[in-house]
Amino acid sequence: MQKLEQKAYPAAQATLAKLSSIHVTITSVLDGSIEGEVWADSHTDPKIVIAINGSSYFLAGNPGISLQTANKIKDIIPDWAYIFAEECWFPHFAKIWGNQFAIPHPRIRMGYVTGNTLPELYLPSTKFEIVPIDQALFSQAPENIELLEEKAEGWVSLNVFFEKAVGFCALYQGKIVSHCLTDSVSGVRCEIGVETDPDFQRMGLGRAVSSATLAECFRRGVQDIEWHSHASNKGSRAIGKAIGLTELDRHIAYSCSLPAENIGDLTSETCLKLALHFEKASQVINWCHFHASGARALAGDRERALENIRLLIESDWEGEAEWLERFWALRTLADDPDFHMLLQRKREMETN
Repeated sequence: MQKLEQKAYPAAQATLAKLSSIHVTITSVLDGSIEGEVWADSHTDPKIVIAINGSSYFLAGNPGISLQTANKIKDIIPDWAYIFAEECWFPHFAKIWGNQFAIPHPRIRMGYVTGNTLPELYLPSTKFEIVPIDQALFSQAPENIELLEEKAEGWVSLNVFFEKAVGFCALYQGKIVSHCLTDSVSGVRCEIGVETDPDFQRMGLGRAVSSATLAECFRRGVQDIEWHSHASNKGSRAIGKAIGLTELDRHIAYSCSLPAENIGDLTSETCLKLALHFEKASQVINWCHFHASGARALAGDRERALENIRLLIESDWEGEAEWLERFWALRTLADDPDFHMLLQRKREMETN
C-alpha cells in the first residue's frame, strides 16, 4: 500500500466508484476541494483503495489479499477510525483493522429526488436572524464562530471554503445557535449537515437553516443534495423530510463509538449494553473509557460515568478536557461538581 499523489488520484476512481456514489466526501477528496489522503496497492491499476477524510476511512476493492497487504492496511487504519467499506470487506476486518471492538453503525442517506416539490423556506421566530455562512460572517466573528472555523479547516484552503461551501446559521443575541453547512461539494453533488445548540432545539432552527441552505444550493446549480445520519437520529431524519428530502438507501459503518448523536436516540437498555462493551474494550484501548462514560451517563448511571472519566484521565489518554465538556452524551453531567473537578484536573495535567 502506498500513499498516492493527487496527480495519481484518477487511477483510484474506478475502484472507489461504488462508495463514491454514496459518499460525496470521496469525490471531494479526489477533486482536491477538501483535505484527505488516498492510499492504494498500485499507482496505475489499484485493486484496493483507501480514501481518508478526517476520521472517516473509505475502503474499497478486492478483499482477497495476502497477509502482507493486510498488515499494511492495518498500519494505515487507526483504532479510532470511522470506517465506511464495501460489504465484501466486513468479514475481513479482523485481519485489516487493529480495533476488534468496533460495532456496526446503521446509517441512512437521504437526498433530493428530481421532480419532488420543495417546501417554502421556513422562518423561525423573528428573535433569530438567519444569515449565510460566508466571509462577512467570519469577519463579524459572532460567538461560537470557532465551530464554523473548525469546519473550514477541513477544506484545502479558506478561499476554497468560501467559494464552494454553502450554508446558513441562526444567530441569537450575537451567538450562533444552529447551523447547516455543506460538508463537501463536488460538481453538482453535495452532502449537508445540521447542528443545533441543545438549549435551542425543538424551535425549528434546524429546519430554518437547512431549508435556506437547500435553496442556496439549488440557486448555485448544486442539485444532487445528500444528507447522512445515524439511523437512530430521528430528529435529523425529521428535518431532512421537512425540507423535501427522501430516504435513498441505508448502509452500515463501523466504529468504536456510540451509534448516536443525541440524548434519547438510544434506549437505556442499549446504553447499558454499550457501556459494558466499551468498558471491556477499555482494557485494551484506554480511550474507550470515553464512550463508556457517555453510555453510562445516558443509562442514568452517574457514578460509573464519573468513574470511567477518572480512569480515562489517569491513563495515557491524549485527549483534551474540552472533548469531555463538549461530548453530547455527557450533557447530563454539565452541572455536576464532581464532573467539573475531573475536568479541572485534566486541564491541570494538560498545562504541566
